Amino acid sequence: MLILAIRAASSDLVQAVTTALVTILVLFAIVVIVGFTILARRKARGTAVTASPAAPGGSTTPSGDAELATRANILLVRLDDAVAQADDDLGFAIAQFGDERSRSFADALAAAKRDLTESFRLKQRLDDSQPDTATQRREWNGRIIHLCESSQMTLTEEAATFDALRRRETDAPTALGEVRMLVVATSMRVPTSGSTLTALAARYSPAAIATVSGNVSEARELLTTAGQGAEAANARLADPLATDVADRVQDARATATRAMRLLDAVDALGATLGEQSDRLSRLASQSQADLAEARIARDSAPDPISGAAIGSAVTGLESVLGSLPGSGLGSLDTGDPATSLTRLEGSVATLDSALATARNQTQRLEHASAALVGVLVSARSQIAATQDFITSRRGGVGTDARTRLAEAQRLLEVAEAQSDPVAALDSARSSATYSRDADALARFDAHR
Repeated sequence: MLILAIRAASSDLVQAVTTALVTILVLFAIVVIVGFTILARRKARGTAVTASPAAPGGSTTPSGDAELATRANILLVRLDDAVAQADDDLGFAIAQFGDERSRSFADALAAAKRDLTESFRLKQRLDDSQPDTATQRREWNGRIIHLCESSQMTLTEEAATFDALRRRETDAPTALGEVRMLVVATSMRVPTSGSTLTALAARYSPAAIATVSGNVSEARELLTTAGQGAEAANARLADPLATDVADRVQDARATATRAMRLLDAVDALGATLGEQSDRLSRLASQSQADLAEARIARDSAPDPISGAAIGSAVTGLESVLGSLPGSGLGSLDTGDPATSLTRLEGSVATLDSALATARNQTQRLEHASAALVGVLVSARSQIAATQDFITSRRGGVGTDARTRLAEAQRLLEVAEAQSDPVAALDSARSSATYSRDADALARFDAHR
């Protein structure tokens, strides 16, 4: 009986232990399931919160794109002005501290110019007639912002370094004397530049000299301001506590330098217009020979359509040549050699196109090479005049004019590098067109 009782008790104990273990396992499984459910929900909420700030694909709103483009334009103008100012500052730094101590500044300026060129190239892609996706516009504007901010920061740091050196090492009275000499020397140029401008006005039309028409009077005002600034700095020299003498001297120097550049532009334009007039005369003579060839090609054209096209081009070129001075058939606006040259080059280009089907490739390449020389002269001259105009006004000219000028410079470089004279001629003509557009936009901005 005792043995049976012990066995019964053992059986009950085993059953109780088994039941307890099963209960524990069930409870553990429930806890694990609940835990995984909570973690999954938290992860889902975190993913939703992370994805919510932007739409799929990282797109932004149209207003955000517009703000990005506006910021890129503002920074591009600032960097263009900063590079122009840094060019002046580097010249002063080299003169004062030497090439070795100015090397880092020169390297920074060269890098900034590369960034500026790339930025203008991106701005041109944004402004051209090719459609761009929203993603491309954001990427290009973002790249412009990055390049401009980076270069602006580097130039600012370099300028600050040399400002500190200048304040520590420049003797204020000596610097003031140099500024006074610069003001006097530049002031002595004013009468001569005024006479030059008067002579230009008598020979050329107002449109031809529009970029420098106010340069002499503006230079005179700037020199007055520079002289007053120099005197104010001189008065501050007597104050031992004065800390702004170097800044006043630097401001007077910068103002006098601007006046000097305005007078330089007058002299440069006189040379440019003379060169354009000479080119007009040479091209007119060359075109007379072209007409003789074209008449033969017209009379021996392979088909009526080609003959009609050549005949129309011949008539147009004869009309332009007949309106030039000395022809006895009227007068073109000879006071603007650039305009006359543009009209004549346009007529020559039309004739070239008509003759393309009636002459062999060798003749075509030879003619393109001859025409290229003149078009390159026109493009370089227009670019130089527009660059002088923008440089002398800096912040008064917006990105549209600057972008077209940068594109004109790029196309000019392409034309100069191309071995195919036909392709180079096309690039050079496009460069001239962009530079004229830049000039018109710059003058519009400056007078708003």
